Amino acid sequence: MKDGRRPLADPKEKYDVALVGAHLATNLLAAVLAKNGVRVLLVDAEADATVAAGETTVPYTAEVFFTLARRYEIPEIGAFGLTCDLPDRVRRTSGVKRSLSFLYHQAGKQQDPTQTVQFNVPGEHSEWHMFRPDVDEYAHEIARQYGAVVPRHRSVLAATGPLPGGDGVEVTTADGVRYRARYLVDSVGMDSPIVAKLGGSDPVASLRTRSRVMSAHLKGVRQFEQEVPQSAYPGASPWSLGTISHLFDGGWIQIAHFDNHPEAGTARTSVTVSVDPDRYGDLPKDPEAGFRALIERFPQLAATFATAVAASPWSSDALWQRTVTRTVGSRHFLFERSASRNDMFLSRDVTMAAELVYALAPVLIRAVHTDDFSPARFAQVAAFQTELTAFNDRILAAARVATSDFRLWNPFSRVWLLWSMLAALSLKSARNHALGDGDWSRTQRWDEGAFWFTLPRGLPELLESTFEWTQQVRAGELTAAGAADRIWQALREAKFKPPLYGFADPDDRYYHFTLTKRLKAMAWTKTVAPAEFRSMLTKENLTNVPPSALAAKGGDSRRSKQTGSDR
Repeated sequence: MKDGRRPLADPKEKYDVALVGAHLATNLLAAVLAKNGVRVLLVDAEADATVAAGETTVPYTAEVFFTLARRYEIPEIGAFGLTCDLPDRVRRTSGVKRSLSFLYHQAGKQQDPTQTVQFNVPGEHSEWHMFRPDVDEYAHEIARQYGAVVPRHRSVLAATGPLPGGDGVEVTTADGVRYRARYLVDSVGMDSPIVAKLGGSDPVASLRTRSRVMSAHLKGVRQFEQEVPQSAYPGASPWSLGTISHLFDGGWIQIAHFDNHPEAGTARTSVTVSVDPDRYGDLPKDPEAGFRALIERFPQLAATFATAVAASPWSSDALWQRTVTRTVGSRHFLFERSASRNDMFLSRDVTMAAELVYALAPVLIRAVHTDDFSPARFAQVAAFQTELTAFNDRILAAARVATSDFRLWNPFSRVWLLWSMLAALSLKSARNHALGDGDWSRTQRWDEGAFWFTLPRGLPELLESTFEWTQQVRAGELTAAGAADRIWQALREAKFKPPLYGFADPDDRYYHFTLTKRLKAMAWTKTVAPAEFRSMLTKENLTNVPPSALAAKGGDSRRSKQTGSDR
């Protein structure tokens, strides 16, 4: 050719949206867009398989997946929240999650059983540990099934740039083939070509959290209950059946077993370390050596990993946090991991991915149908992405401060659990109402910060107070014990906490959602609970009602066909 470039893949084809970076978030977004008549090009990036990503879910994560599935009539997305519907090959390499456990450690000492909190997942839920290579590939299959197009041989991204005249973008793959699109969604990560053209990520991330992160998949990790008798923790479930967070002053080590169920076809365990880079600046720079030096400080952890070997290369960064200030430009949107990067703790990475898909999808669909790709069209969802990133960061920053003293972690974890539980119930209630009347606006309140659906009155204020008190501890203005006392008091006074658990009881450290607690919650709802709980804590929300029964009532059936959708 005269300009020396390879020809267009199809000179007559111009996609509506090109998504670059093919991982869980973009694959699900591609499926939703294609299902709604958008011509989608989905392009892999080299970083997709190497960048560390979240691997755990909580019930709130599942509710976001269910909401995506029901609104856009893609039942396969619902399977990410109800894992019995996943293909066998995905379940075999991923793990189950029956609990979320926090065990507090002090250097040179045995773990004190009284410094432990465990939240057991209700039986009707199906939380899990995602083996991301297989999970992301399955999401990619879903996107292709609904019509997303991928470059031949899945050639990876090489470059992006504007089309002459500014009416679109051009994507070039590694084999030199060029593709055209009306709009570009970039989720490559901080190595994105667009991020590079903008001058790179912010010199200092606009986040409170600062972490050195080290992560890998290991083989030969011993179950913690093999090192410490389970009898030392009366009331606790086996640690390895859920996500384990080993806490210590200034950091945590998160363990997610993929080999913890009878169907498992793997011996891998995910290990993610996050430490304050200043407090732990003496650790070796090599990630595996740094990990080994860290666990040697905690006797039982050293024993747990004594025979463990890496099954995948270690991923590490001396300062993990990254942000990009300008996420919207002419014909492009920096999405999810191209906009920010933070710790993958408390299942926030996977949860935020699903939330951001839900936020961006309707904006893109409308932009395609109205031929309006102006930056103003995307300003609101960009602002929401920023707000959600900031909210996530405040949770993580508060968690980091709370590791300074178990007396503070104990109440902080109750606030997090209460928020996560009520957010799940609130979203489920909002979704059921939307399925009944077709009005999805109650699940897209993008102008109201990070809370995109209505939460119980008083819950946002409890979160805000908790964030403020932990920041005062960080600044030396309040002791950890003083902050803990304030949080316990706030929990005792909270009128919106259901009698599902002793949220305000420091000694009630093992949460099990029993039938008795279900009945108490239903009685509370009908008597002294705030009025808003009457539509939230219904029988359908608190019990595992068969999908057919819910469908008959016009409620939430995870398998039944959606009965109305305002996209």
